[in-house]
Amino acid sequence: MATATEVSTGCNCGCGEAIGRRALYRPGHDAKHVSRLVAELFNTIQDGGKVTPAAITSAAKSLPSAALQAKLRRAAERLIAKAATNTKEAVK
Repeated sequence: MATATEVSTGCNCGCGEAIGRRALYRPGHDAKHVSRLVAELFNTIQDGGKVTPAAITSAAKSLPSAALQAKLRRAAERLIAKAATNTKEAVK
């Protein structure tokens, strides 16, 4: 029988905090992980790079569930749409 003191390596979000043996994230850190990946995509756009569907898919594969992958895709689509709008406004 597992005891409450058994822990795995660390939270998947990258914070390094200890988590339970069967857990993947600390509470709320799944969203933190998605936010970190979206921030990386945002930084790519800010640096003049282009975020492709392949880049989004690659980032999504690092997430453990389909729900989190969908959340990342939706956030990335909103980010790309906002960046396109900002670019059009800057050209005017």
